[in-house]
Amino acid sequence: MTTPRSVAEEVRNLLDYLLSAEIAAFTNTVSEKGTRVSWHQTDRSVPFLVSRGDPTLRDYQRWVEAGAYTAVLFDGALLQITYDVESGAIAGHRLAYVPCPYRLDTELVRQEPLSDIVDLHIATEPTNMVLHSAVRFDFDPGSAAPGHPAAHMTINSAHCRIACAAPMHIGRFADFVFRHFYPALWRAHLPFFHNAASRDAGPRTLTEDERNSPHVSWN
Repeated sequence: MTTPRSVAEEVRNLLDYLLSAEIAAFTNTVSEKGTRVSWHQTDRSVPFLVSRGDPTLRDYQRWVEAGAYTAVLFDGALLQITYDVESGAIAGHRLAYVPCPYRLDTELVRQEPLSDIVDLHIATEPTNMVLHSAVRFDFDPGSAAPGHPAAHMTINSAHCRIACAAPMHIGRFADFVFRHFYPALWRAHLPFFHNAASRDAGPRTLTEDERNSPHVSWN
């Protein structure tokens, strides 16, 4: 049976590996509050989402300043991992990979406050941004409707909801991120990622219409 504690432990195991492999620069404490597994935000006065629109540079800054993330990777990218668990099953999730808007010195990321490094880039080279899109996997069965699959991937636009086969296990999410965005690291840690991606988070949720359109699927 899936419980908040078991999901939190899986998230901690992933973070421990990323830290020990020096893939993550630092991580937040995993939070368990009732049915929700997320992170301990360091500044709770800062709202997580100001709008439902596309993420902006200011959103990235706000998340860094408030500690609104599960992990900061070696290049300043953020992982945001939240699961809701009810009645022994995954009831919802938000799994986001947010690239850093600038190319940062990876040594500085480990040594200096990330917000200071980003502020310096904004001040000295404001137009030299990297136009990489955030990628997010959501599971929200309560909002499922035509055009809004229960499990979906959002990329490039807040209106983009590409149907996914099922809710996503944390290991499969990590495998997806590193397989596609850090292929050299993925190959270097192949046994870990293969094992991490071997589990599912719940049953298939594709409707017939979603199955007949382009969608994200896996065995």
